[in-house]
Amino acid sequence: MLEGEYVSVARAWDFQREAGVSDVPVEIEKYLAFANVDLRISFDLRDDEAGQTFPIGEGHIIVVNGHQSIERQRFTVLHELAHIRLELPSIHGQSISIDQLLRYHIRPREEILCDIFASECLLPRQHFIVDVRKRPCTMQSIQELADLYSASLTATGSRFAAYNETPCAWLLADEGRIRYVSCSRTMREMGFFLNIGTQVPAKSVLGRLLVGTSNVTAGVPDIVPSYIWINNDCRGCEEFTETSVGALGRSQGLALLVAEDVQPGAVLSRDALQDDDDLLPELDGILKFPDRKRRK
Repeated sequence: MLEGEYVSVARAWDFQREAGVSDVPVEIEKYLAFANVDLRISFDLRDDEAGQTFPIGEGHIIVVNGHQSIERQRFTVLHELAHIRLELPSIHGQSISIDQLLRYHIRPREEILCDIFASECLLPRQHFIVDVRKRPCTMQSIQELADLYSASLTATGSRFAAYNETPCAWLLADEGRIRYVSCSRTMREMGFFLNIGTQVPAKSVLGRLLVGTSNVTAGVPDIVPSYIWINNDCRGCEEFTETSVGALGRSQGLALLVAEDVQPGAVLSRDALQDDDDLLPELDGILKFPDRKRRK
C-alpha cells in the first residue's frame, strides 16, 4: 500500500474515534454530525447519478439518490465525506455518477483514496477482522458480513480476503478483464499473482458465467485447476474452489478463489509473518443485501 493509502486509512481511524462510532452497522449520522454535514435524500436525481455535494456556510450538504440501494447510498455519503476530511479535490465535480463509483479501472487516484477512506469507515477494522476470522472462507460468509455491516458485496469481499488467514483471493472483473485483486497474506506467500487488465479465463467459473454458459450457476462453488487462473508457480496449490457471481446489466463479475489441498511448507508459518494486517484499497459495489442487524 502506498503512502497516500496509509494516510487515508489513518485519517479514517481518526474520524471514527472523533465521531464516536463504535457499533456496526456504523451510524452514518454520527459521521455527518461530527463533520457538520447535512444529508438529503433526493428522488429527483438522474438514474446514473449517485450523489452531489455542496458547500454551505461552514458546512456542506450531501445529496444522495434515493432510488439507489441503501448500501450504495451509505458508501456515497462516506466517499463524499472523504473528500471533505482528506481535503482532496473532487475529480468528478459536484456530482458523482454510478459509473464513476463502479468502474474502478477508470477512477482517478484522488477518487480511489476516497474509496479507501470510505471503506475503512464503513467496515471498521477492529470489528471486521474479528468477524472474518470466526467464519469459514466462503461466499456465504461474505454475504453474511455484507448484511451485518450494511455494505456492498464488493467492498465486503475485498476486505474479507485481505484479513483472512485462509489462502484466498477476491477478484473483480469489468468488461471481461480483471480490474481488481485482493489477496490474503497467505495466498501471496504461496506466490499467487494476477496481472490487472488480463482477460478473465474462459474456462474459469467467472468466465463461463459472464458469457452466459448454461451449466454454471452464480454463487455455487466449483473446483478448478489453478493453472486456469495463473501461469506462475503458486507454490503447493493445484486447485482452487471458485465461487463467482455476476451483475445483471453490466459486464461485471466477482469471484472468490480459495486454495485447496495446500501442501505443507507452501505457506510461511504465522510466526514468520508480520503481525500487522495488510490494508488494501476497497471498492464500492453493485450487489446489495438489504437485511441489516445492529450489534449491541
